[in-house]
Amino acid sequence: MLYAVVDIETTGGHASANGITEVAINIHDGNEITESYTTLINPGRAIPAYITALTGIDEEMLADAPAFEDVALQIYQLLHGKVFVAHNVNFDYSFLKHHLALAGYDLQCRKLCTVRMSRKIFPGKVSYSLGKLCNALQIPLQNRHRAAGDADATSILFNLLLEHDLEGTIPEMLKKTSKEQVLPPNLDKAAIIRLPNQPGVYYFKDSKGKIVYVGKAKDLKKRVTSHFTGNKPNRQRQDFLRTIH
Repeated sequence: MLYAVVDIETTGGHASANGITEVAINIHDGNEITESYTTLINPGRAIPAYITALTGIDEEMLADAPAFEDVALQIYQLLHGKVFVAHNVNFDYSFLKHHLALAGYDLQCRKLCTVRMSRKIFPGKVSYSLGKLCNALQIPLQNRHRAAGDADATSILFNLLLEHDLEGTIPEMLKKTSKEQVLPPNLDKAAIIRLPNQPGVYYFKDSKGKIVYVGKAKDLKKRVTSHFTGNKPNRQRQDFLRTIH
């Protein structure tokens, strides 16, 4: 089985409204990286100042970079048939799926989220952000918030997860029927399993325990799960998935 460990940098947080500025892909065979690819991308739009402050990527750096459609085929060929691995995988996957679709390529990959895997295999950490998780596990992280640096650190993290997965967490998450494929990375699968197929009221909380959504349903499990299904990378859904804990 081959994995594509991916990190991207973007002009903002929503796939349908923002562009990609950098892509890094490490092909991993389950033991080591066998191939690496990275490229800057000219998104054809202004780079917000806060993005430049975060990543160091500015418009001058991207002036001579290829447009996404110029590298879309190469990116698609690297990802096609691989398991797509990323930290907060739905973010990276939604961007690449959306922009590949605009270029005429239909990306369909099984996904693994290193946030969700880490919560199961390395429980009890104070934070599961990439930077803090790397500090806790003594993973070198260079060029933070640049695609290649983050992809390399995520690849090392993925190695550790494979080595320490003594309970078969990763194979379970890879099952096509696994509902963990669509759950927000910070939501425990057990919370969904415990829901009854009965009428009731439900709510979602953010990381601080604040209630951010209240709903009612005739079938609690079916209705709650429906919030996380669907492939359209719209802004509201992406915000929702990132917020829920």
